[in-house]
Amino acid sequence: MSYKLFAFDLDGTLLTSNKELSEANKRALREMKDSGGIVALASGRLGSSVTQIADQLGFEPALLTLNGAAVYAHEPTGYRQVYSALLGQSYAHHLLQHAAEADFALNFYSDGKLFSCRNGLNAQWIDLYYAQTRTACEFVDSLDLLKAHTPNKIIFVGEPSRLDREEKQFRRKWADQVYIVRTWDYYLEFLSLQANKAKGLAALAAACGVDLKDVVAFGDADNDIPMLEVAGLGIAMSNATTTAKNAAAVTSRWSNDEDAIAREWDHLKEKMSAAG
Repeated sequence: MSYKLFAFDLDGTLLTSNKELSEANKRALREMKDSGGIVALASGRLGSSVTQIADQLGFEPALLTLNGAAVYAHEPTGYRQVYSALLGQSYAHHLLQHAAEADFALNFYSDGKLFSCRNGLNAQWIDLYYAQTRTACEFVDSLDLLKAHTPNKIIFVGEPSRLDREEKQFRRKWADQVYIVRTWDYYLEFLSLQANKAKGLAALAAACGVDLKDVVAFGDADNDIPMLEVAGLGIAMSNATTTAKNAAAVTSRWSNDEDAIAREWDHLKEKMSAAG
């Protein structure tokens, strides 16, 4: 038994409910790195937001960002993008038009930046997203101005029951055309079918010369399911959704607020040592 790549979802997994990285989890990731492993942070967040967490580690991890739509391996010369998936412009244009007068916010991720249009109807949701992720946003006067760009991802941020209706509508409309996933009660995401954490993880593993059977993935939410399923070992947090737990090989006894990553790493070390 020898694991070579360790991939971690952030919110609800590596980070506490207060969005903090515990000392125990820092220690665990550093030990993985020092043992020769590759550490990857795998999040729906933009790269600039993920690097805020990476900067706390003391080393440069690989970055699987935007739910697998933009993936970067770290090499001696710096970061190299190894995977990218774009949401088709026809879908993006429809979403931009649909959200123009909506009472939810639209987040538009393109060229490594986050764009949105702030108004009286959506300001609270823009503020909520920033409070959760600390991601810097560039504001435009109209969503129409974004139609010249092709995004990696679009998110609706809004009241959960409102997003429930939007999710049902778009799943009926774009079944098998767009990857639609709920990553939090307040977030509804739209991506290319080629953008999910499994495809991003597979691309990263291939770029690093690692077989997927030698990968461990940790997650808690439904957007982590593809990654949990494709990894050689998928571990769900005790606070994970039921569907994420069902997709994982192992469900931890501990939650993201109980240093589950560090505890599971200590358990893996014992198993790998016993296996010789």
